[in-house]
Amino acid sequence: MNLSNLHPQTRMVVFDDDPTGIQTVHSCLLVTDWSDENIRMAMQDEVPFFYILTNTRALTADAARRTLTSALEAVIRVNQTFRYRLICVSRSDSCLRGHFPLEPYVMREVLHAHGYKIWHKIPFAPALIESGRITIDGTHYMRDGEKLIPVSESEFARDNVFGYKNANLVDYIKEKGGDPEDFEIVNAQTYNELNTFRDTLFSNIEEKDCSVIVRSSSSLPRALSGIGDIPFLKKEDLGIRSNGTGIFVVGSHVLKTTEQLNELLKANRVQGIELPIEEILNEPADLMAKTQDAIKELSKQGITPIVYTARKEVRIEDASKRLHLGQVVSDFLVDIVRRLTIRPSYVVAKGGITSHDILTKGLSVKTARVMGQVINSVPCVMTERFPYIIFPGNVGEPRSLREIYEKL
Repeated sequence: MNLSNLHPQTRMVVFDDDPTGIQTVHSCLLVTDWSDENIRMAMQDEVPFFYILTNTRALTADAARRTLTSALEAVIRVNQTFRYRLICVSRSDSCLRGHFPLEPYVMREVLHAHGYKIWHKIPFAPALIESGRITIDGTHYMRDGEKLIPVSESEFARDNVFGYKNANLVDYIKEKGGDPEDFEIVNAQTYNELNTFRDTLFSNIEEKDCSVIVRSSSSLPRALSGIGDIPFLKKEDLGIRSNGTGIFVVGSHVLKTTEQLNELLKANRVQGIELPIEEILNEPADLMAKTQDAIKELSKQGITPIVYTARKEVRIEDASKRLHLGQVVSDFLVDIVRRLTIRPSYVVAKGGITSHDILTKGLSVKTARVMGQVINSVPCVMTERFPYIIFPGNVGEPRSLREIYEKL
């Protein structure tokens, strides 16, 4: 693999606001517990970049500020020994959801407070080339079949926590309370454009001997890292036995996920286990017992359980109450994985909050090696027990979940 784009005295640290940001890279470390020991190990790794999973998109703005500050302070503390030039990436959603401009501004405040010299602009590159999220003349689009539509016209712009009205990125920055003068908008339809931008940026920060803060989706970090391509992972790469069954856990409620779930449920030798939200809230113990019994019995029969929350979204006006409800549901999904009485051949988690909480709470993963992608934009990390596949809520085609099932 080629990692030569990063200067030997440079380390790139990607602060990921949900666990799907690794969807374009491989071989690097994913850190979920930013103790000094874990950060030091990542700094010394032969792969000169790593991801820290802050999961701030699932937090309130105040909690996101505290969490990101804590993670960045840990990196700065450890870097006192190494004295690397830092590329600090605030990685977020290719559909513009997340704490913006709060996160890049927090990074700037913290780095300045510790005496870091920082490049005067924050590159803003929400492109996710792999999934057809591209930026043209300052406006961000998503591909829908043969059409390009401004992201402001997508269901993601109506997100009940991070909604917005503008796909033009200057107007989006203003709408979110930022100063467009602080940012450099990166137009990109291809990796060639991102690579050209990277080369110019690296030349500038090396000449000025300064660090840089970046706000992006998943494609620019790959371009910055310079990591080469590897083929999509096969079941043999992951040590999955031919007669083994996995488990799918589906928490995301966006329309794309529901379409993919419906296709998956049509596959041979799968069985859906629906989790009504009312029972999660009011009868969790009974529902847990029924769910575990069903998983155990289906797995004995060689049938893959598809565990999913009821598709009807609960609309709540108060943002803090919405986040609380989401956390209660996520905690239940985590408990399902934590309490498993069988050892599946693999686990697939669909959705950002779902996949984060299962990784960090259900599986108690502190650091993990990114294996690569199973299909386009769907990454896999290896845990001590089994391969764990993180499927973002907003990517893929209608048959993508089923494609993973049939592949594994």
